[in-house]
Parts: sequence; C-alpha cells; structure tokens
Amino acid sequence: MIRSTRNPIAIAFILAVLSVAPALLWAGGAEDLRLGASAAGVPIDANDEDPGNPSPLIVAGDFNRDGIVDLAEVKSASGDLAMHSVLVVLLGQADGSFKPAASTPLPGRDPRSIIVGDFNRDGNPDLIVADGDGTLFELLGDGKGNLVPAGAIAHLGEAHSVAMGDFNHDGILDLAVSDPLSNAVTVLLGAGDGSFRPAWSFALPMRGQLYRLAAADFNGDGIADLVVTNEDDDTYEVMLGNGNGTFTFAPELSNLKDPNAHCPA
Repeated sequence: MIRSTRNPIAIAFILAVLSVAPALLWAGGAEDLRLGASAAGVPIDANDEDPGNPSPLIVAGDFNRDGIVDLAEVKSASGDLAMHSVLVVLLGQADGSFKPAASTPLPGRDPRSIIVGDFNRDGNPDLIVADGDGTLFELLGDGKGNLVPAGAIAHLGEAHSVAMGDFNHDGILDLAVSDPLSNAVTVLLGAGDGSFRPAWSFALPMRGQLYRLAAADFNGDGIADLVVTNEDDDTYEVMLGNGNGTFTFAPELSNLKDPNAHCPA
C-alpha cells in the first residue's frame, strides 16, 4: 500500500517543483538534463532512450563569462562502456547557436549525473560528473570556456544522482549523492576550495531501486532540503534539512509504498 501524505498542499507543491525541474535546471545547472534537446538540437526522449546509446548529460552555465549561456555535455563514447566518457563544451553565441569548444576525455565509462556550480569560489562555474563506478570527478572552470580536470573528489559504491545545495548553512556548496549499491544517500560537505568530505548518510527508501535527488527549500525555513524520487513509480521521500548537513525524514510530506521503508543510517 502506498503511504499518502497527510498534507495535500505539500504534495501539490512538491509535484509542481518536480514538474518544472528541467527548466529550473537549465537556469541553475543543479542537475543533469535528460529531456528537451541535445546540444545538436535533436530532441531527447528518456522513454525512448536506447540502453546501448544513452542520452548525453547536459548542463548550462556561463563558462567563458561573456554573459551568454553555454552548455557542457558529457556522454559515453558512442554508448560503448569499454571506452571513456567525453566532456564537450559548447559556447553560446549571441544568435542563440552554440559553437563547439574544448573536448576533454574523462576517466569514467558510465556517466550518470552532472552538476555545475562554483565549488572553489573563484567566480567561475565548475563541473562534477558522477560515474556509475562510484567516482565523483571534478573539473574546474578557468572563466575562458575551459574546464580543467581536477581529479576525483569522492569514491562511493555507485554514483547515480547528485544534488547540490548549502546543506550546513555555511555559504559553501555541498553535495548529496544517491548510491544504489550501498542503498544510501551520502552527504559531502564542501570546503570552499573544490574539495569535499563525507559527513553523513541516510538509507534510501527501498533496496534495489534507482533514486534521483533534487534539492530545494521545501518548507520555507531558509535551509536546503532533499527530495528522493523513484524512477519507476510516483513515490518520493522528503528529507528536511537541519542546517548542519543532516536531514530529518518528513513522513507527512512523503509518499512511500511501505510506511516502514525509511530507516535512518
């Protein structure tokens, strides 16, 4: 039996947030985009995605700081997991077109998620790419359109989805990573220099399922919260931020199949 929230307004709000997430992500670059259009302008439909040729991951940011939105695209080489993934930067032009710029091979073979943010606080947008082998790989922007590999910032069991927010309220961007292999969400607190440290974790609602994450202030208290969504059904779990890098499960805002599914780590 699916557990229904006792607050219908809250459900409507959360579903509304999730429904506009792709548009918000294009503007803020908080997560990867699998819907809409690829950098080449070809529509991407996640429902028709070919497992042998997965859709690229795309985020937006002003990588050369000219006031025009650019794109960064990460994809497996021809869908071949035996080859490394590749990052391509496409610089936005004043006429709305995009010009291919730098192309950088990445060590991972199975990119799952990508986010953009200023992780070392130098004013330039940076990237973090999460790979299916559990590695989170960072690329630092130089403000000229180049994204320079800076190595791995974390190694987990599996990295499926990444959300970004200031989870401990210190003005520095932090990460939350969905790890299906370990059945957990791991919170990584940013140091402000591009590095991160594992700080806390909590269990995913159900083992053996794939979950995606999104971060926003759902209860209006000025602290970033998390929503954990299942890719195969309409269930979701809301975790309210405590402002110190930890979260508290909010059953009244969540919609889970099993009322006993949540088990804090």
